[in-house]
Amino acid sequence: MQIGFFENKYLRDGKPDFDLIQSVISRNKGVKMWILPEAFDTGCNVNTTTEFNGAKNIDTFVNWAKKYDVAIAGSFYIKDNELIYNRFCCALPDGQTIFYDKRHLFGKFEKQSVTPGNKIVTFNYLGFKFCPIICYDLRFPVWCRNTDNYDILLCVSQWPVERLGDRAVLCKARAIENQCFVINVNAQGFSKTETPIYNTDIRQIRGSKSWVKIEIPAETLAQMRKGKPYLNDRDKFSINY
Repeated sequence: MQIGFFENKYLRDGKPDFDLIQSVISRNKGVKMWILPEAFDTGCNVNTTTEFNGAKNIDTFVNWAKKYDVAIAGSFYIKDNELIYNRFCCALPDGQTIFYDKRHLFGKFEKQSVTPGNKIVTFNYLGFKFCPIICYDLRFPVWCRNTDNYDILLCVSQWPVERLGDRAVLCKARAIENQCFVINVNAQGFSKTETPIYNTDIRQIRGSKSWVKIEIPAETLAQMRKGKPYLNDRDKFSINY
């Protein structure tokens, strides 16, 4: 399956060019999923007076998904019943929407003003099972543990450049321990896709200053899990909220 990422300074600064994004989606017919990074419409330098357009973003995702027959995903801040969440949304072509709220909050604004999520979410699309997480969640292996037999751990982020070394190690660790692909779409650039094989990564097949495109081979996981069924020996545990 071909998947596209959007990443550039405008998404880092919370100034997305929706016309450009829509144009890229409309031109690349073979891409079945497009992913925007964490807080793509505001950036992370926000406060309680920032205008959050989460409901509008959801409508945009749903409209694009139906119009172009693709999945559209990303995260944004949203007010829901007077509470603020950092919410991942994925709109599927059939009209279904999937939501996940960031569990591990980072920085002064999130820790003081954002409500943490309390639910692990998975969803199926074109033969793959996805588990979305947001940025700081990646550092917590128990939260990310593959207890639901997902295929792709999908992390949208605003991971800073000075900690990209940490991010690289964490992505590969999550991929190996969970026998899955890890896709990290980062607003700061340098997005990554890791495989559960130590010395093998997914390479981009096309890109520009604003977006990149990759191909996820479905047969890789099935072959590896059959030959090395490590997930059969997972520990059972529960998470206290």
